[in-house]
Amino acid sequence: MRRQDRVSSGFTLIELLVVIAVITILMAILVPALRKVRFHANETACLSNLRQINLALVAYANDDRRTRYPLEPTEHNPHPGLLEKIGAYRDGALMEAFYCPQARYLEPNANDPNGGTPAGSIDSVIDTPDNREQGNVTYIYWSFRTNKPGEAGGTWRDTSQFLPRQLTLAGIEAHKEWLGKTNNTEYQTNRYRACTLTQPAEIWVICDFFRKGGMFPHGRQGGANAGGINVCFLDGHAGRVYKQPKESYR
Repeated sequence: MRRQDRVSSGFTLIELLVVIAVITILMAILVPALRKVRFHANETACLSNLRQINLALVAYANDDRRTRYPLEPTEHNPHPGLLEKIGAYRDGALMEAFYCPQARYLEPNANDPNGGTPAGSIDSVIDTPDNREQGNVTYIYWSFRTNKPGEAGGTWRDTSQFLPRQLTLAGIEAHKEWLGKTNNTEYQTNRYRACTLTQPAEIWVICDFFRKGGMFPHGRQGGANAGGINVCFLDGHAGRVYKQPKESYR
């Protein structure tokens, strides 16, 4: 008797190509959605970080005779004094809050001596044991005496835009002697007055790292809402600022 041919249980080439095509289409649909979910999760975590840090700052100010926030030498790294004053070195959760979930995307720009202002200067904003010890954090703190100097001269922030000042629970104590000499005295004086009159809901306490010419940590692609940094304000609320920092800083 003739032996019957065995029935094949494998896929044909056409069936495999169809399956691959379906998987490719599903990936094209799902990957952007997953990226968007992760983006919003990081944004929410960052806002939570800023609120947590501000609560620690408020606790410090409540214990101060003149309700002043801690005063730092500059607006950005290093901040070992700030971390010590509010107890971050003794509170692991608070220390972790000083590092934005998007910090790894900011590090290349912070490390780039040819990017931003001033040229030749570098920084680090990621969570490492060395950065924790040195006080190098992701966020920028706005109760400070002078703008951070650069390694090649100049400062990281425009001194006529980001004015040195000391924060209190009620507002700002601005010190003209901290401003230094400038070629734009009239504008800087007006900026000084504007800062002293700003309401707590507009006063910046702490915000995402930014550097001229670099990416924003929570930017959206295209449209009017492209870019943006998270900011915690003196009244305790935290939110997104979409304009250039120098235009919206108070």
